[in-house]
Amino acid sequence: MILAASLTARLGAQSGVIVGRVLVHADTGAPLPAPGGSIAVADVATATTGLDGTFMLVNVPLGNVTLRVRFSGYRAIQRTVLVLAGDTARVEITLTSAAQLLAAVRTDARASDAELFLAKPNISTIAMSSAAMNGVPAIGEPDVVRLVQLLPGISARNDYTTGLNVRGGEADQNLVLLDGYPVYNPFHLGGLFSTFMDATVGGIELTTGAFPSRYGGRLSSVLAVTSAVETRPGTHGNADISALGATGRLAGTFGGGNGTWSVAGRRTYADATTSLFTNNIFPYHFRDFHGTATYALPGGTRISVTGYSGKDVLKANLAEFESDSLVTTKTGRGQWAFDWGNQVLGATITKAVGEYVKLEQRVSTSGFGTTLDLGDGAFGQHSEISDVRATGSLSMAAVSHDVSLGYEVAAQRIRYSSGSQQTASNDFDLEQKPLTGAAWIDDVWRVSSRWLLESGLRGEALSGRNWAALSPRLSAKYFLATDVALTAGVGRVTQTQHSLTGDGPLRYFDIWLSSDAFIPVATAWHYVAGVERRLQDAGSIKVEGYWKRYGRVLEANPSEDPHVRGDEFLSATGLAYGVDVIARWQPREGAAGWVSYSYGLSKRSRNGMEWAPGNDRRHDLNVVGTWSMAKYRLGARFGVATGTPYTPIIGGITRRIYDPSTDRWGTGDPEILIESLGGTRNSARYPITHRLDLTASREYLVRGAKVSPYLSVANVYNAPNVFVYLYRYSTDVATRRAISQFPILPSGGVRVAF
Repeated sequence: MILAASLTARLGAQSGVIVGRVLVHADTGAPLPAPGGSIAVADVATATTGLDGTFMLVNVPLGNVTLRVRFSGYRAIQRTVLVLAGDTARVEITLTSAAQLLAAVRTDARASDAELFLAKPNISTIAMSSAAMNGVPAIGEPDVVRLVQLLPGISARNDYTTGLNVRGGEADQNLVLLDGYPVYNPFHLGGLFSTFMDATVGGIELTTGAFPSRYGGRLSSVLAVTSAVETRPGTHGNADISALGATGRLAGTFGGGNGTWSVAGRRTYADATTSLFTNNIFPYHFRDFHGTATYALPGGTRISVTGYSGKDVLKANLAEFESDSLVTTKTGRGQWAFDWGNQVLGATITKAVGEYVKLEQRVSTSGFGTTLDLGDGAFGQHSEISDVRATGSLSMAAVSHDVSLGYEVAAQRIRYSSGSQQTASNDFDLEQKPLTGAAWIDDVWRVSSRWLLESGLRGEALSGRNWAALSPRLSAKYFLATDVALTAGVGRVTQTQHSLTGDGPLRYFDIWLSSDAFIPVATAWHYVAGVERRLQDAGSIKVEGYWKRYGRVLEANPSEDPHVRGDEFLSATGLAYGVDVIARWQPREGAAGWVSYSYGLSKRSRNGMEWAPGNDRRHDLNVVGTWSMAKYRLGARFGVATGTPYTPIIGGITRRIYDPSTDRWGTGDPEILIESLGGTRNSARYPITHRLDLTASREYLVRGAKVSPYLSVANVYNAPNVFVYLYRYSTDVATRRAISQFPILPSGGVRVAF
């Protein structure tokens, strides 16, 4: 503070100097610098805090003066400061959240987004509140994972899946967290809808590369979903009744405002709806339950609990399918049954020790299971994974360093079996009980008002393979100005759990296996560099280039022998690189939205062969806009993208087998009509896809409740985007027929909130 001392000497006995620092303290985080805060001594001196929260006031009258501090989203504070002649008064002030006084959630979201920009390098990170996602066109009903697919670096294989392919990665390479607890398959049977109900989502934070050391176990991204919290006194609720299903939520506070609670449920009723029109019903439905509660104890202790359960049920007698390229089986002529479900239950205790130290302990159990039964036991598959884990962390905030360190221990039980109940035979029966452990340290270092560094190291170990590794992480941000920053990051990531289902266009069955003595650990390095510009308090523009090198990536082996361990996966190396751009505009009112563009190239290599994975979408553009006008809300989304690769069918043959019992040649039992011959792997690409979605809603006030009927239309102009090609070689002239993705698809419903 040499400058402050010099100013004090020059001002002499007539006035003094106040220097200090302002911090903001969120309920779930350590104190952080408060850049852009307003500091004033009434009608005498004013200042604005810098990037590190510091400020300086000169020409301050001597004696006791009242210091007024204001920062958006936090309670204003007054502090009496004694200013002495020839001296510098030093103060440090910590502000507390005033979220309950704000009328719109979006204000909190803007503050959070700006805080990420100013307080951390936040490499490849996008944060969105529920308000920012409100009004985006949806299929059936709002879906947070489908919205994530509209962000840069994310590609969707087709209209029918909510799987996330991030910067050239497969759908099983994403760590999905609900309030910090892992969710293994965040979608329902087939992948058409995600497990997250819109009413229960408070916000998301997506990191698509070079993530901090506290995250591990996945190669591509981290999607952290936080539950919505009701802070208004009393009990409040909302309901959404659509063509797909019905969702309801009740939430409120208790204990004089120290506690919050929320319960929500959803059930689809396509099975009940179709029964009104036809006897040939498709008996499928899914249901979800979500609950959360928090309570603040005296002494800075906070307890939170989150639970989720989802279930899909399908039981049907399906008709036979005839196709040149399909094998007809007797199992297809009986009862088919699918069962699919996710469960999560977790609890967290957070303890604040003073203003600068925080302790956190989490315990959770997560599970996923699916069963497929064909032909009343003629053939069946069962897959399940259960996960019990404990994680803890210690965070310490100082003037220049925010240091955190933690651990994670997880025990899993994985079981996969397939065979025939009728014949009492097993093709495959595997049980794994891996134990994983990790310890990490992370340091956010405010080197100066222009430099931010975040360094970390993650150590990991896995039982059953005698594997251990160190994964360093480093990211940096340099402020060219208070609203412009350059960023760069690098990090090593590993993955010990893998999906055997592969990364096909649909997810009707999923099998998770752990690395062991036969299955290696997948690894990758992330390299990211970019520039970000904040547009006042309402928007931003971010451009990032990335380079992701896979040291080892696993894919399901289509020719694996169920009786041989170790051939379930094929190991390959890989490379993905590209550029992501996003421009966001999120003002308090009026038009809002974003434009995202991604250019990406991905490839895999094994044994001298090179190919593009099925998610390699080179160009992807999405324009999303919402408009709030009086009681109306309008939304639009337009997307255009180049096609993904596929393996073309170049011919077909019929294999005939000699049957000595009949002295005849035939095609076997089951019959094989036409066996397809594929060309070079993923050597062809589907055509460009494009789609326009629109939505509109109108709000009415009925006896104190907000009633909002809405109408959404997906693929407004019925673009014939290709989903898959079907080939026929049994005719004189071979034919290729395109099966389209979503046709024009209207849906509607009504939302009620009170």
